[in-house]
Amino acid sequence: MIDKSKQNITLRVCLEDVGEHNKAILDFFFAKLGQHTFRRVDTQEDANVLIIDYDYPEARQRYEERYHNWHKPTIVLSVSPVELNDVIWLVKPLTSRALMDAAEAVQEHLKTPGMAAAPAKEAPVAAMETVVAAVDEPIAEPVVAPLLRPEIKPATEAPVNIPLVNDMGSRLDDTAANAPQESLGLSTQSHLSDEEQEARWQQLCGTLGDVEPTADTSVVQREDNFFLSSLRDAVRLARQCQQGVLLNFPQTPLYVLPEIHRIFCAIPIETEAFRTFVQLCNSHDGGKMHILSTSEIHELNDRIAEQASGLYDLESFVWTSSLLSTQGLLPRELDPHKQVGLRHWPSLTRLEQFPHVMPIAALWSVSANSAFEVASSLNVPQRYVFSFYNAAHALGLIEQDPDKLITKQSTSRTTEAPRGLFSRLLKRLIGG
Repeated sequence: MIDKSKQNITLRVCLEDVGEHNKAILDFFFAKLGQHTFRRVDTQEDANVLIIDYDYPEARQRYEERYHNWHKPTIVLSVSPVELNDVIWLVKPLTSRALMDAAEAVQEHLKTPGMAAAPAKEAPVAAMETVVAAVDEPIAEPVVAPLLRPEIKPATEAPVNIPLVNDMGSRLDDTAANAPQESLGLSTQSHLSDEEQEARWQQLCGTLGDVEPTADTSVVQREDNFFLSSLRDAVRLARQCQQGVLLNFPQTPLYVLPEIHRIFCAIPIETEAFRTFVQLCNSHDGGKMHILSTSEIHELNDRIAEQASGLYDLESFVWTSSLLSTQGLLPRELDPHKQVGLRHWPSLTRLEQFPHVMPIAALWSVSANSAFEVASSLNVPQRYVFSFYNAAHALGLIEQDPDKLITKQSTSRTTEAPRGLFSRLLKRLIGG
């Protein structure tokens, strides 16, 4: 007979007040190292353990007012010690070993008779006897100490000093910055001055002036950038196998993580160092790729926990990389005279912005046009249209199949024009 007391209980985890970065990091851990231990659920009613970031804005107050009344064991992330009933404290930055130790402690707790199946509204469970401290390598033995519930003070009386970060991302131990929840993307950098914003647009879209459509198109084209083509290949492989892929460069390794739709890059993407890396790297600088091994996943998990600012939305990373790679020019494979269209609307709220991006997207979403025609119709500099064309192509958003374009156009001519709000907004964006 199987001794059920020795079987581990699957931890159904509800993430409450952890922030987008922490969710991405923990989701990566759950999908890899913790896949047989943790299972993410959406509501606290379905969970048998909670995870909250005690340094996250208002999380402390909400725990003291509501979460502790659920009477479920809780893993609390914080840079400062937390001593509460039914709580395991993990110091940040996290390590995969610390999370697994915490899971073991919670599982032992839930094996206590009546604990695993107890509904949320029943009597409170007994206080946990174990607190697990996450430490950097070498990992020390877990610290065992009784937890006594201290006098609870309002969150405003016990502030945690967390350094603020910019809106390009934050470390796991910095997520308590008193700012709105970030999107892990690269939206318009409103904190830049006008001069800085103009300089950034030049980095993304170049400074090339318009050319006559009848001129030699080689003026607006360049050979495919090695970094961008390597990145696209790595993304394609990762999506095909649905596993993490390492794209190895001496300057910095890139990790494509399709399970959580993220890319990890240690060089901040908004810096001059990243722009130089993207534009100058070549086949002599590596670019080899392979599916992550188990040991590499362990290393990456801890690296992400230590530098969460390096975790980027996959689409926003590819979008910005393609812009920096070409700077307003087109790769040889994209013909500015060819009629193309958009397969679907891009997620512009997650993508780094540049001038005229909305009307360009709107025009290409309603009809097939060449890049020259879009620039002429909207009366905007060609470099912005070329930049959108290239970045959207890198994301797989450009439809080049003539048969599919003809079908799309013929359908729009034979049906009555839509009169909804979205149709009116599109007309306004493209100047109709």
